[in-house]
Amino acid sequence: MGIFTAKLRVWNPASSSSTQEIEAMVDTGASYSWVLRARLEPLGVRPVRRMQFRTIEGKTIERDLVSVFVAADGFTGGDNVVMAEPGDMEVIGAHTLESLGLTVDPVGKKLVPAVGLALTAVLQNLVEG
Repeated sequence: MGIFTAKLRVWNPASSSSTQEIEAMVDTGASYSWVLRARLEPLGVRPVRRMQFRTIEGKTIERDLVSVFVAADGFTGGDNVVMAEPGDMEVIGAHTLESLGLTVDPVGKKLVPAVGLALTAVLQNLVEG
């Protein structure tokens, strides 16, 4: 996949009066988006859990996850993002892209609307058939 950046707006679900906008690398290999703790704390969000991650060097680290609303390219959704610490990269990960209903156009180096999968029609045909 080609490397590119995109803008992501983040805010507290309890209050949309304050937002943070980041320009981050889009990384479909990253499960979660990573946003610096220094950007998230002023929004008043609090960690919902702590999670372990394996770095590219094979080291295990722990980071906090917070629940936020996110928006990119006119699409909005709820998401859990990692509170990145100094030295961590800010990235837009696969979980956020799925939450927003977006996918990656690697040739055009941009985010594009995704076509969702619908299992209900298949199940109904199996039940009826």
